[in-house]
Amino acid sequence: MTRPLVTIRTVAMTRMLRTLRMAKEMAASDAVVLSLVKLRLGLTDEWDALVDSYVQEIGRRILHYTNLAEIPVELEHTWASMVIDALRVEQPNLPGIAETSGAGQEITVGDTSSVPAKPAGLTNTAKSVIDAVVLNYRVDLNRNRKLRW
Repeated sequence: MTRPLVTIRTVAMTRMLRTLRMAKEMAASDAVVLSLVKLRLGLTDEWDALVDSYVQEIGRRILHYTNLAEIPVELEHTWASMVIDALRVEQPNLPGIAETSGAGQEITVGDTSSVPAKPAGLTNTAKSVIDAVVLNYRVDLNRNRKLRW
């Protein structure tokens, strides 16, 4: 006994919709990444706009590199680490980063003391910094990369 063509199409469409719903549930959220970054760095809500801009930029770079429509949940922590790395380079004076960089600590040996010099400014542009961050996480991103033909 054969099934009618309409029933086969309906079953196939139902399966495809179920798969799409599951994929949407498995997509990483930029709000989750923002909260992870804030938690790790101990930032307050006043830094949300700045950190969210980095979350959005790194998220776009991840999508571009992996050729996916949505970032998988498995990459949430990688995404957060990438944002933190970009913030460490471009925003070294943020409260959560300044304490971990060791800047401003005076070193004393005998009667001589030295304080590290503060950088005059960044020599890298934002694009090259973020590109370098993405390439540093290439091993993690390659697991989820979809190749185009």
